[in-house]
Amino acid sequence: MAQPKPIKIGFSMGLSGSLASAGKAAVLAMKIWAEDINAKGGFLGRPVELVYYDDHSKPADVPAIYTKLITVDKVDFVVSPYGTPLIAAAMPIVMEHQMVFPCLLGLGSNQAFNYKYHFEIMPSGPDPYVDWSKGFFAIASRQEPRPLLPSGM
Repeated sequence: MAQPKPIKIGFSMGLSGSLASAGKAAVLAMKIWAEDINAKGGFLGRPVELVYYDDHSKPADVPAIYTKLITVDKVDFVVSPYGTPLIAAAMPIVMEHQMVFPCLLGLGSNQAFNYKYHFEIMPSGPDPYVDWSKGFFAIASRQEPRPLLPSGM
């Protein structure tokens, strides 16, 4: 019996540059997940194959990578890179191809696009620029003694 065709999941990740420490950890986590899923018979009975490229932590590199993932590598599914500027750089390509786009740690990455197939995995609230830090400031405001502000504030 023929082996089922793999489900190809494509993404870019900062494996070098300023986001490399987070990017390498994210790729490691994805590899562990794929190995675990494949050891259990795959996803929907099909093996998972990760297709990814180093975006060098540079938003300018991302559009070409996502274009290649979708049009040349023919991935079945895309996942975002790590971080808002890189996600924003991928959004127009993903939107053009009307793919579902789960996003990793992008603070308000869909606010400018309002893309209906965007899904943020970070629980940043309906107003992410404010809601992300709201709880921290609420706790800080109840501390005794009150936290000291840096000079000039």
